[in-house]
Amino acid sequence: MDKNYKQAGVVHFGPADTLEIKHIPKPVLEHGQVFIRITSSSINPIDVKTRCGLGYVAQAKADDAFLPLGYDVLGVVEAVGEGVSDLAVGETVMGMVGFPQTPGCYATHVTAHREELIAIDAKVSEDLAGLSLAGLTALQSLEKLDVNAGTLFINAPTGGVGHLALQLAALKGFDIVAVTTRKALIASLNFNVTVMSYEEFFSESRSGQLLDLVGGELACKMLSNLMADTKFVTVPSITKDAVIKHGESLGAQGEGILVQTNPNHLNELYKTVVTQQVHLVVSKKFKLDEIALAHKYVEQGEHFGKVIIVA
Repeated sequence: MDKNYKQAGVVHFGPADTLEIKHIPKPVLEHGQVFIRITSSSINPIDVKTRCGLGYVAQAKADDAFLPLGYDVLGVVEAVGEGVSDLAVGETVMGMVGFPQTPGCYATHVTAHREELIAIDAKVSEDLAGLSLAGLTALQSLEKLDVNAGTLFINAPTGGVGHLALQLAALKGFDIVAVTTRKALIASLNFNVTVMSYEEFFSESRSGQLLDLVGGELACKMLSNLMADTKFVTVPSITKDAVIKHGESLGAQGEGILVQTNPNHLNELYKTVVTQQVHLVVSKKFKLDEIALAHKYVEQGEHFGKVIIVA
């Protein structure tokens, strides 16, 4: 193996073309760490926001420092540090690595903590890199909602989190309505959910719960159209406080979410995919050297599901 590996990120915040690739020396592993050769990673909204200089991860960056990006990893163990006895060199692993403060999975290699990873079958598709952060977000958001508290409305259901949340919620027995501008696309995938447009949603007052994956003005407008006792979860962190405050003014009960590393949850997600209970949709794949093009593609807002980065 080369002594250096490639890692993509930013020195200066801005548009997609500010992304650059650095050659990073192989680290000395600390206790409990694992060094992984990355097969694939994926793009999440937080990556794009951080690249633009938004959010607390970006705010913590020192001037002129290189900030690598990316949290999802699928890869093969190349080395293990002291204290790691249940993973071996050559095993295939997946996980959400470095969240939130130390991203770095847009790379050919990455150092991870053992508890961030699960061992999986070596024959899985490289698409599985798209499952960890989005799937954990979807699963942990649903845990904050009540399957018996009425219809669950989910906005932005064609995104990485959204399309997984629809399927996981159906598995858990929620009565789901996907609210979207892309009705035909959702309906074509047989996710076993009701689909309505935003115009239909706002045509009358609604009763139920909201999983908000958009935030901001749209989230507030949807809450205003729901009954006063609505329970909701809002995922976008940048608008979280404003959306929760607006919900409280209406008598709704809501909270944000900061996704957490959880091997049990990762194993649950992995099993739903390999048993084909959940279908991980991938719109497009890019090579690591095409990371700027990948970000531009995501920012067009026309993708469905996940965008994968192949190392």
